[in-house]
Amino acid sequence: MEKKYFIQQYLQEEYLHGGITCVDAEKVFLAKGFEPVLFPYQQDFSLRAKIGRIIFLLRTFLKIKNGSVLVFIFPVYARINKLLLNLLMKKKGVKIICYIADINGIKDGDGAVLKKEISFFRKFNFFIVHNEKMKEWLYTNVSPHCLAEAVEFFDFFTQPVLRERHLSPDIVFAGNLGKSTFLENLHRLTGKDTGLRFHLYGPWPTDAMLSQKNVTYYGVEKPYELPAKVNGSFGLLWDGDSIDKPGGSLGHYMQFITHHKLSLYIMSQLPIIEPATAGSAPLIEKYKIGFTINSPDEIGEKIKNLSENEYRQMQVNMRPLAEKLSKGECLGDAIDKLMKII
Repeated sequence: MEKKYFIQQYLQEEYLHGGITCVDAEKVFLAKGFEPVLFPYQQDFSLRAKIGRIIFLLRTFLKIKNGSVLVFIFPVYARINKLLLNLLMKKKGVKIICYIADINGIKDGDGAVLKKEISFFRKFNFFIVHNEKMKEWLYTNVSPHCLAEAVEFFDFFTQPVLRERHLSPDIVFAGNLGKSTFLENLHRLTGKDTGLRFHLYGPWPTDAMLSQKNVTYYGVEKPYELPAKVNGSFGLLWDGDSIDKPGGSLGHYMQFITHHKLSLYIMSQLPIIEPATAGSAPLIEKYKIGFTINSPDEIGEKIKNLSENEYRQMQVNMRPLAEKLSKGECLGDAIDKLMKII
């Protein structure tokens, strides 16, 4: 029976936002029987610690035999983890799965970083990606011959919320508010008698965001507690610096990714609003859990044209997905499919 390993990078840390995606992914690896590879002396940079990590590296290299499977989450920041991967690539019998959590070169609009990332990806044959759009990007930019499975949604190990919500123009946006500068222009969406009200959750809001009359700020909540605490009727997915279109590098990045906040909204029973060009937009239509827009100017009219029954049906459609996310089955299923073909 083949041995299974994963490079542990996140489970030992505590996150108030972003990294929770990867924490839950490593919980899935454990549940699937993958043995963690965690280098010692994580926060110690003394000579003794460096020698200890080198010894652990050599022992791990010898321990992982031909026929084994190792999975890791990309990006990989620690040099010792990169060194282990480079060594294991020389063992032709070891199958390595790269789970792409982020592509920083696209996210930050940095061509030099993206070139290095693509070069790194070309070392591997097996991938787990966000969605079909990211899979297409991989086949086009890395290799048409690699094998990839998509998770569709990120797993989220918290309790699904079975709270009754009603159709209203109250919209939730949760995440790193500081990088979502389009939020400073939400006041522009109050025309045409829309009555749109925005409920913001997350760190680093700007004064310009908070001074708008149609915005209420609720602060920062622990990730696993947030689904039960959000107030509103819809969850907004949007990114970048423009209220007119997904702007800047973050807006461009939306074409390829699935946001973790999509899972948050599903767990919260908040039907989704997101750009039609987003990488996860086909999922909204496939599972009938919200609606897509070409511009935020369309939000008010689309909400007005929804009936209470249509809104409730979107929530009903979310329930089986929420159960699946809470059990780690999105990544779990992708792993199972990939293991069958590698």
